[in-house]
Formats: sequence, structure tokens, C-alpha cells
Amino acid sequence: MLIVEAILMAMLAGEPMATVPDIAAAIKSDFESIAGPGSVDVDQTAGKLFSIRIAVPTLSSDFCNPIYDHELKLFRLFPDLNFDFYLRLRN
Repeated sequence: MLIVEAILMAMLAGEPMATVPDIAAAIKSDFESIAGPGSVDVDQTAGKLFSIRIAVPTLSSDFCNPIYDHELKLFRLFPDLNFDFYLRLRN
């Protein structure tokens, strides 16, 4: 979550606005730190809507709870953005 928080702090400090690719890359990196490399796809689907698809090896609460916690942090950090999260089992 550090990358996403850094983008938010830069925005609040009046630095140049983070671009959509910056935000998408930060979200991808952040969730891949939990789910593993290559397991996350992030797309901007419409305006301020981001679709985040995460492939997980298991649906156990031990694995999914940290992902859910990060989702909640994103909703709180970026109230003006919309996020759709999709979890699926990794093949």
C-alpha cells in the first residue's frame, strides 16, 4: 500500500496529478505483493472506474483477508475513484 499512499500524498501536497497509468501500476504492484507476481490485472474501464482482477491460489480467509484489507484502504484513500474487485482461483 506504500506506493498507493505515496501517490495520494503527492496529490494532497499539490504535486502534479498522478496519471491513470501511475495509479493502475501502483494498484497492480500493491496487490501483487500479496497475491504474487503476474496475478493481478488492472484496467481503467470508464472515467474513474478501475477493474482489478486478482488470481488467488486459494479462497481461504488467511490468504484473502489481507487482500480485502487493501481493498478497503483504497476505497478510503480515493473516495472519488471507483473500484471493482474480482477474485478468481488461479489455474
